[in-house]
Amino acid sequence: MNRLSKLYALAILGGLSTSISFAQTQTKGEVQDQEFVIRKDRVLTVPTQPRAFEKLPVLPQPKGLSDFNYETKRYGLDLRPLNLEATAVDKVYRKDRRDLYPGFIKAGYGNFASPLLEARFMATEVDQFNFSAVLDHQSFGKGPVADEQSQESHSHAGIDGSYFSDVVEIFGGLDWNQDKYSFYGVDPVTFEDPDYLTPDNVFNRFSIQAGVRDIEKTGPITYESQLGFRTFQDSYAAMENEFSLQAKGKYRVNEDWRADLGISYFGTTPENVDYMENRNYFSIRPSVSYRYGDFDFTAGINIVSENDSIEDKSSDFRIFPNLGASYQFADEFGFFAEFSGDVDRKTYQSFVLENPWLGPTNRLLNTVNNYHIEAGIQGQFSEIFNYRGSVNFDRYNQLYFFVNSPLDPSQFQLVYDDKSTVISIQGELSLQLSEVYRLGSSLNLYQYNLNTLEEAWHRPIWEFSINNQVKPIDALLIQANLNFIGGIKAPSVLSSEDAPTPFTTLKSIADVQLMADFAITDRLSVFAQGNNLLNGLNTRWLNYPVRGVLLEGGLSFKF
Repeated sequence: MNRLSKLYALAILGGLSTSISFAQTQTKGEVQDQEFVIRKDRVLTVPTQPRAFEKLPVLPQPKGLSDFNYETKRYGLDLRPLNLEATAVDKVYRKDRRDLYPGFIKAGYGNFASPLLEARFMATEVDQFNFSAVLDHQSFGKGPVADEQSQESHSHAGIDGSYFSDVVEIFGGLDWNQDKYSFYGVDPVTFEDPDYLTPDNVFNRFSIQAGVRDIEKTGPITYESQLGFRTFQDSYAAMENEFSLQAKGKYRVNEDWRADLGISYFGTTPENVDYMENRNYFSIRPSVSYRYGDFDFTAGINIVSENDSIEDKSSDFRIFPNLGASYQFADEFGFFAEFSGDVDRKTYQSFVLENPWLGPTNRLLNTVNNYHIEAGIQGQFSEIFNYRGSVNFDRYNQLYFFVNSPLDPSQFQLVYDDKSTVISIQGELSLQLSEVYRLGSSLNLYQYNLNTLEEAWHRPIWEFSINNQVKPIDALLIQANLNFIGGIKAPSVLSSEDAPTPFTTLKSIADVQLMADFAITDRLSVFAQGNNLLNGLNTRWLNYPVRGVLLEGGLSFKF
């Protein structure tokens, strides 16, 4: 400490001496000569020092905040309670008009003494039980020949109901149909006799069915089963009863794989003049479907057992393939193909619905489609045009045809060809321009190669149809349809097996139909329709020309 004090004292004395000497050598305000040397070539350099990269020091972590305890106190306020008053909103909520009119009735009248009546009613409230009922009738007091001697009438009544639970729907229904025809297809000379009366035939059909199906259609399993009974009877000796059981189910493994299974049984007991038989039909149809990108594949089998009595029949049991594939690599173009076989079930009722002038028969056979080969193309353009075309090759056993009975030309009978080959070309084209205009058309060409029959009696060689629908305004709907059928051949007289059968080619059928419906109000509408506007002598079955120009009009009302 003493040493530091001495050094400090010496420094002070040195400073004072320097100040005194400077004061003695330089006078205040005097300017003395000085010399300065400036060197331009001198470069100042600083030695390079390495940059040290050092990590930032780790700062100490702050300690967590300690818990704070708050004390709350209640302060009562002497406020009056709020009085809320509910007021109705002045706004009209209207239900859809379609829900307001569960009933519909339509009535009209036309030439040929043809009244028309149709009535429908359907429960519209959402409930566990729902039902619908229908009643319609149309008759023609005058026909194409001899007026009252070619009358025709059709009546139908039915009711359907469904009960919905949380999981399934239980459904059922009743249907009754009555159709009346006259056997007016005889030699026109016969009608010159005023005392001649054509016989009538009235078909009565009644059916009842009940079943159950699942409600959730988007789940992995979908199923439906149904029991049914129907009866058919005409004015003579024909009668047929049938009991049926049908079930089908689908199992979706994932979006690409799906399995289907269908089971059906039909027990039919037809009776006619000198004919009664118990016919059984049982089928199982399992299949698997797979989707791979734009490809769709289906593979399955059709197992069918039927007991029709056929000569040299090896077995009642048959197995057919069911293979299909399609590839739609663009909306505009795709192709499909199918190879399958089946047994087409035929009954007396199905034959009569196709040809109502069928007479007594003593043989009913199913049609066996040994194999069906189909290949075609399909697609659409701009969601406006849709087309589909295919070529089909079918091989049949017991393919049926209708011919006039040699004993009574006004009645038809069934004939079968044991081995038939049918080649057909089918095409469809549709067009839709918004909701204003829609068009649908189809063309079918057929070629028959038969074994025992000379011609494909009463089967067309070509069919062509065009269906137009125009809706220029919401209240007006117009439909115009054109149907053409040609190439139908019918035997004039059934001859012996050795002699060729003389036949006649029926005139091509051209049927032009026009219908218009105009809604006056939401409830009331007027309609007008016409059939066979070209007034052609169209004959689908030999000796049975249809009525000429048929015009009808009337009103329809919703309630």
